[in-house]
Amino acid sequence: QLGSPSALADAVTERRLRAAAARGGHTLYVPRGALWGCEDIARMDSAGTLQALKVTMTKAPGSFRPQGWLSPRVAAAVASGTRTVLYEGPLRPLCPLVPNNVNAMAAAALAAPRLGFDGVTACLVADPSVPDCHIVTVEVTAVPERGRALTVTSTRRNPAEPGRVTGSATRHSFWSSVLGVACTGHGGCVKLC
Repeated sequence: QLGSPSALADAVTERRLRAAAARGGHTLYVPRGALWGCEDIARMDSAGTLQALKVTMTKAPGSFRPQGWLSPRVAAAVASGTRTVLYEGPLRPLCPLVPNNVNAMAAAALAAPRLGFDGVTACLVADPSVPDCHIVTVEVTAVPERGRALTVTSTRRNPAEPGRVTGSATRHSFWSSVLGVACTGHGGCVKLC
C-alpha cells in the first residue's frame, strides 16, 4: 500500500513501483483519502466515457506546505489576506510543489488513468475565509452524446484545524480504505495494475 499518491506523479517512481508489484505478483493499492466519487470516476474512465476531470482544493493559506516557485505565491496570498488562485493546470507539475496537500488530486489521476497526472486539471486556492476546513471540489465531464454531456460536481467540506495540511475526515477515509484492502482485498482504494 502507498499512503501518498502524489509520489506517483514522478513517472520514474510510478514505473518502478508498478514493475516491483508485477515482479512480485502483487497489486499496489492507494487509499483515496479526501477524494469523493472515486469509484464513479474509475467506472467512467474504464468505460471510456470520462472526458474531463478537474479537482479544486481550497484551504487557508497557512495550510499549505509549498516548495519551489509556489512558496512566494503562498506567501503573497498570506500577505494579501484575499482569496488567491495559486495554480490551475495539469496536475503532474503541482505534485512535487505541495506533496502534502494534493493527495486527493493524485488519487483522482490514478482513478482516471486515461487522463492521468497530465490530463487531470488541478486548481489550488488559498482562501483565508476558510480557516477551519478544506474544500475539495470535483468536476466530472462525460464524453458528449448528441451534443450534450453528463456533468457532476461534488464539493466536500472537510473540517480541519487551522494550519493543518489534512482535514479530520480524511484520516477516517484513509483508514477505512486501508482496512477495506486488508479485510476484502480491494476496499476503497485506487488499484494500480
